[in-house]
Amino acid sequence: MTALRSHTFCDRHCGGYGRRRPVRVWVFSAVHEGRRVVSFPLSAMGQYFKAVNEDKKEVVCPWCFHGGAKLWEWAANPYGAVFTLLLRKSSGSGGGDYYGYRTQEIHLDDASTESQGSQLLSAMRSTVAMEGQPISMPGNAIVGRWAGDRVILVGDYDDSGIWDRLHEYRNITRELVEVWNEFIEINDLKLKFNPDCSCQEAH
Repeated sequence: MTALRSHTFCDRHCGGYGRRRPVRVWVFSAVHEGRRVVSFPLSAMGQYFKAVNEDKKEVVCPWCFHGGAKLWEWAANPYGAVFTLLLRKSSGSGGGDYYGYRTQEIHLDDASTESQGSQLLSAMRSTVAMEGQPISMPGNAIVGRWAGDRVILVGDYDDSGIWDRLHEYRNITRELVEVWNEFIEINDLKLKFNPDCSCQEAH
């Protein structure tokens, strides 16, 4: 005879600020040859992480991406790549860069062979001319915003107290989603902002 019970405990902050998150522990009770066997825990919520800039007092929330917040979830999902934009540092442009070219459309179907060659040569010259050209980035730009700063993924088990102060930080997730989706042209890799995330109530 085996019984399954769940016990709910509140031991940490949940997705919002100043709230408590339930941790559910499954307790299995079984009777084997007259002896009662109890084992636990089999399932717990795990540690959650948010991306934090300690210098600028800014935070990126994975729940605002409709994503998960565990370290594995940060690593295994497209939103874990947002640091490529935040940490970009270069004063020049280039191919594949946010401040540069990614694709060029050249329509050659109705053009003569001579015209096609001329168009291709012109496209090659324009792309080469863009390589390494200086760029001017606005001070409030998302791209490169965190380059050179103290940036961490802070967990809610950490004893530094940073997690508990995140309601005082500016949440830049919405802006980051907009810039990311403009840069990434692959639909499967685009991000969706979650306006109903409980942390939005604090900003």
